[in-house]
Amino acid sequence: VGALKDGMILRTLERLELFLYKRARMVVAVTNSFRRTLASRGIDAEKIEVVTNGVDFSLFTPLEADQKIIARHDLGEAFVAGYVGTHGMAHGLDTVLDAAKILQDQHASLNIKILMIGDGSERARLKSRAANEGIRNIVFVDMIPNAEVSRYLSIMHVSIVHLKRLDLFKTVIPSKIFECMGMGLPIVIGVEGEAAEIVEDNDIGLIFEPDNAEELVERLLCLRNDTELRARFSSNGPVAAQAYDRNALAMRMLEAVRQAARAKA
Repeated sequence: VGALKDGMILRTLERLELFLYKRARMVVAVTNSFRRTLASRGIDAEKIEVVTNGVDFSLFTPLEADQKIIARHDLGEAFVAGYVGTHGMAHGLDTVLDAAKILQDQHASLNIKILMIGDGSERARLKSRAANEGIRNIVFVDMIPNAEVSRYLSIMHVSIVHLKRLDLFKTVIPSKIFECMGMGLPIVIGVEGEAAEIVEDNDIGLIFEPDNAEELVERLLCLRNDTELRARFSSNGPVAAQAYDRNALAMRMLEAVRQAARAKA
């Protein structure tokens, strides 16, 4: 993300990284893109196992909207879009604030509010920016325990997933996608690559160009106005999530480790 510039430190760490990969009996990657990248850097593809992140169904299943949380944050009859997660350098959340400002200035009558839940290095600046610019349709909620996340997701009509437009992020899959799947919560995603493919292939949300606030607004308006489309995405989510059950993925991980141990023996 640009926090560490090219130089001796980075090159030393990369040499150590490749040394460890080559010495390892097995490497576990969390995306297929990572597997391809490692193979292109000279790591034997046969010893790279892909085990993605997934959803814990004991926490993330469809729920009725939590009326206490709606009342706590004075959301009333609002259409609620939410971002849950780290507010950091990688996440480009000024795009979400830009979208909120457009919605406030041009579509105030539609009563669309955006929840921003979490913490991170950019959060204080984002809150200050919203206050300075009078962006009133954003509700900032401090970091919440993992057990509370599903209650907040239950009051959302759509989840926003966003990362800055960098080639690096074409290879990642934000884990919140799987939690939204399990909850049956439609997704609006501004991440290119493998993550966008999962959303599109499973028909669980809409894609917008990263860093493009106008497109984000268009997608939010589309889902706000099309209840049938929202319902389709919502019903598809829990079905798609079955392929990402964390218990099944844990068993796959365990079996891969067992195979590596047997090969060594």
